[in-house]
Amino acid sequence: MARYALIAEPDPHRAASLLTLVAGEGLEGILARDGAEAQEVVRQRSAPALLLTDLALPRVDGFTLLSWLRERQDAGGTQVVVVTAFDELRVRAWQLKEALGIHSLLSRRAPTETVRDTVRRVLAGQRPLPATPTESGPDDEHQRLAHIDALHLVDDGPPEAELQELVTEVAQAFGVPVALLTLVLGDRQWFKAHVGLPHALARDRGTPRDWAFCHHVVMGRESLVVPDATRHPVFKDNPLVRDGIVGSYAGAPLVTPSGEVLGTLCVIDTRPLVLGTEDMAALRELARRVAGDLELKSRARTEARDWSRSRQEPSRSELAALTQVRDAIQALDVATLLVAPGRQPFAGNAALAELLGLPLEGIAKLTFDTFRQHVASLTADPTGHSPLLDLASDTSRGLHLSLTLEHPRPRRIRWVARPFAIPGGMAQLLTLSEPGGVSPRDERERMLRVDALTGLATRRAGEERLLREIGRCRRDGVPCGVLLVDLVGLGRLNLRHGFDAGDTALRDVARHLEPVGAPTGFAVRWEGGTLLVALPGLDAGATEALREHLLSELETFEVHTVAVAVEGEEDPGQTLARAHAALARVKAEHPGLRDRGTV
Repeated sequence: MARYALIAEPDPHRAASLLTLVAGEGLEGILARDGAEAQEVVRQRSAPALLLTDLALPRVDGFTLLSWLRERQDAGGTQVVVVTAFDELRVRAWQLKEALGIHSLLSRRAPTETVRDTVRRVLAGQRPLPATPTESGPDDEHQRLAHIDALHLVDDGPPEAELQELVTEVAQAFGVPVALLTLVLGDRQWFKAHVGLPHALARDRGTPRDWAFCHHVVMGRESLVVPDATRHPVFKDNPLVRDGIVGSYAGAPLVTPSGEVLGTLCVIDTRPLVLGTEDMAALRELARRVAGDLELKSRARTEARDWSRSRQEPSRSELAALTQVRDAIQALDVATLLVAPGRQPFAGNAALAELLGLPLEGIAKLTFDTFRQHVASLTADPTGHSPLLDLASDTSRGLHLSLTLEHPRPRRIRWVARPFAIPGGMAQLLTLSEPGGVSPRDERERMLRVDALTGLATRRAGEERLLREIGRCRRDGVPCGVLLVDLVGLGRLNLRHGFDAGDTALRDVARHLEPVGAPTGFAVRWEGGTLLVALPGLDAGATEALREHLLSELETFEVHTVAVAVEGEEDPGQTLARAHAALARVKAEHPGLRDRGTV
């Protein structure tokens, strides 16, 4: 049996910790970011001495991975340690431990020393010591529910239009019929926004909590993906699965800036769901932003109610002047806030609402301090920026500041406040300008279709375009080539030099690939350290020549490359399957060497 440890873990930071741990036990660590990638590693290298795996893996879940591994004749000596955040999945896995060949199960919240001690004992053939319970107690759940109550997020009105637009966009981006924004309450899950639900569920806006996949996400505080619920040992008997409503599920927790988990942002399909780690990362980032917005807007509404009780109505002349200015700024494309005397926001325009992700009708209900804190929260240093973001003094010509927003993407913003006199005091016009700015909707679409690390298309977006291009070339009788480039030893590079080094290497390789085959070709971040280049118009010979040229440009990198071309009336999926098989052969023949051969 090969003396290596296979780590099936989607989270790069946890994976780095586990790689360090197994290296300390004298094993080479090989990282797989999902179950399908783990299977491919085993096919290439044979079964590992140790498998460290989660149960909630993209593409192929942990239960399926373990069942598949135990069918291999070379896996009889593989020691298996499961580390997962989901208590009920862990309990079910323990019930099946003999059939699945599991030697130990640990909570994701187990200390590193406990994981290290467990690995040592398992490798030595000793019985692992019982782990110290680390699950959340009832007090944590009471606190979480009290936080939801305090935010007043559950109401009898229809779903908010902005949130409905969000879940609709998410469903379209992931190509699924159902997307939900859920709150997990004491005995039920409640749909704050939803699209694609059957009539009965849409009418009730919820299900019993013990039916809810989202319950597991909330209790585990982690993203959960169930690629095929109909075969999953925990979920196959769920009423929603038996009724054909849920065939697959992926959900990310709504974790607020204060650390509470409100519910989930999730996608559901009636068929098996094939999502990669980049897809799950995009879903997590969207969920984080939505949770922050829900908490901030709820607090802003509370502050506005308190302020409105104490503030006196402006005079008629003051109100008339403010109203005239308010009407004027509505036509501006520049994000503008009108601030009344007394530092009270009076009105904003649509450009401001889009730039900051605030509801237009709610801007006048904010206090200025709340508005300032919201802008600061979008920077890398909310505490440090908040005091700087202010209005101009009444006697000055204005206040000019520049700041960098980190969320939802890095960008420079110009903050300009100008005072002007009206009956009753000094009002202010505050403008936030960003050359070439985009709307929140466009930004959400960009996050799902553009890989944040390399700037290339994500696999989801790239695969759609690739299949269209192959089909178009076939109809027009034009050849089409495909290149796959795999960065060798990315896991080792991350382990030895940190993830920044691995990220830099991927970005550098991507920069070389992006112009290849222009203007008709395009590059995609396919998965992990593998990049794909589509080459419409190039036949097999031209694609191979381009591969050779590319290798000379990438001489400072260790890479595996393959070149294939669409053959006759071949289905686009078959072309991709041939490319993957060719890359697997090259990686098996040259596991740590630079490839200069042909395929």
